[in-house]
Order: sequence, then structure tokens, then C-alpha cells
Amino acid sequence: MKRKQRFFKVVLIALVLSAVALVSAAPDVAFAASKGKFTVGSKEFTEQLVLGHMVSLIMADAGYDVVAKVPLGGTNIVRQALVSKQIDGYIEYTGTASTVFFKETRPLNGKETYDLVRDTDAKDGIVWLPPMTFNNTYCLMMRRAQADELGIKSMSDLAKYVSDNPGKLKITSNNEFFARPDGLPKMIKTYGFKLDITTVTQMDSGLIYLALKDAKIDVGLGFTTDGRIRAYDFVALTDDKEMFPAYNPCMVIHKSFLDKDPDIATYFEKLGAVLDDAAITELNFLVAEKKEDPKKVAETYLKENKIIK
Repeated sequence: MKRKQRFFKVVLIALVLSAVALVSAAPDVAFAASKGKFTVGSKEFTEQLVLGHMVSLIMADAGYDVVAKVPLGGTNIVRQALVSKQIDGYIEYTGTASTVFFKETRPLNGKETYDLVRDTDAKDGIVWLPPMTFNNTYCLMMRRAQADELGIKSMSDLAKYVSDNPGKLKITSNNEFFARPDGLPKMIKTYGFKLDITTVTQMDSGLIYLALKDAKIDVGLGFTTDGRIRAYDFVALTDDKEMFPAYNPCMVIHKSFLDKDPDIATYFEKLGAVLDDAAITELNFLVAEKKEDPKKVAETYLKENKIIK
């Protein structure tokens, strides 16, 4: 009987020690769970899918219970979701906020644009973390072979050719750039295009790349970090008069999260330091042309650069 009692006593002690070990390990788990829910949004185009998943993965790695609304919708939909606190953060572009949200018409450099959007949103408790390295601004694209043949390297070159050869080149814009006062109308004025705006066709951004590739158009509006520029051997004409505003991406987040967890800023500083034009263009290429899953592309990049575990 005594042996049985000793045996059960040993078992009981082992169980108690195991329970103590579990309790000792619990604070780390509890701490991670205690950070609560974080809802991420993104726009609908390729780059935003990659960036949206990056935000989701970084916040999950930081210990948040992430709800990923990737994609959520267009520019205004995602912005309104942030303002109304339906989402807690997402990556937005400084130039978009400056011109679309805050209606800024002055020509501003990259720092001035960032300072403007940061200071304007700060009044409403929305924080713009420091801008990332890359700049996804507008560009005019041509097939490289045709651009070389015509000697067109810059937008000034294009303006001169169009003015000297009216109607020879078919130019296409997306609907937003066509209508925005800081878009096509400003481009025509800045570069002195002798161009009837009604001759510029309008097309969805994604279709512009395909139409240019298939030689159905000669000049198309694009974005400098789009992987299809590389894939289809296009050339992005130099914006030699620096008409297009800076579109540096920033993590935009409600101040209440940073007040509770200032380390959030550090995670995105690490990302911003490595995610340059070449890197994001390659990631966009993998998703848009190689048809790889944007979440997997984002995860691989973050792990390779030791931004998440």
C-alpha cells in the first residue's frame, strides 16, 4: 500500500510541476493574444495586394489577431474605411493623399508631400509612418523598339513628336488620370502638347498594358513599379519636368495603436529600408505575370529579409 501511495505521490508531483511549467510559459502567449484585433485593408491592384498581405503578416508576427480585407476596394473606399475605423491601417501613397484626399494643387517635392499628408491627418489621430524607399508614380510607356526608332526618351521628346506629327500616335489614359486636373490636363499644359484631349482614348489600367503590348496603342499611362513594364519590354519615358508628384508608400495607422505599441513603427521602418523600386517591381512581376499567390510572394520576401520569423 505504501508503495502505491509513494507512486501516486510521485505522479502527482510530476503533474504539478508540468502545470507550473505551462503557467510559466503562458505569459508570452497571453501577451501576444492581449494585443487584440487589427484589421488591414488594401486597394485592388497587384502592388496593393502584395503590400496588404505584407501588413497582415507583419502585424500577425507582432502578436495581433489580424483580419485581412485584402483587397477591400478602390482608393476612396479604403480611405473612408480608415477614417470611419472600419480598418485600423493600410499602405497609402503620399501623392494620392495629397492630390485626391486633400486637393493639393501646388507642385511639391517628396518631402513636402509627406509633411503635408502627415500633418493634415495628425489632427484626426491618423499617423503616417515614414515613407518607404520606392516611388510608384505615373509614367507614360511606349514599346521600347518604337521609342528607340522614333528617338523618344522623355516626355518632352514625346510632346515634340506629337506636336510635329498630329494624329500619328495613339495615346491612352485610364479614366482617373484623364479626368483629374493634376492628370492629363496638367500634363498637356506642362509639356506643351499640341494635343486635342478628346483624341486620347480611355481604358482600364490593366488593359492599357495589354493594348500597348499588342500594338493597338502607341503610348499608354502606367505606373513606374509595375512589373509588366519589364515583362513586355516597355520603356517608361523620363518625366524630365518632374510633373508627376511623389507617390511614396507609407503605413497609415490610427494613433491609438502606436500609443499602446510604439514598436509597430520599427517593423515598418525595416520594411521601408529594403523595399526599393527594383524589389517591388520584381514582386509585382511575380504576381502579375508569373501568377504567383500575392500572400506567398509577400511572405517569402519578408522572411528572406528577416522582417518576420
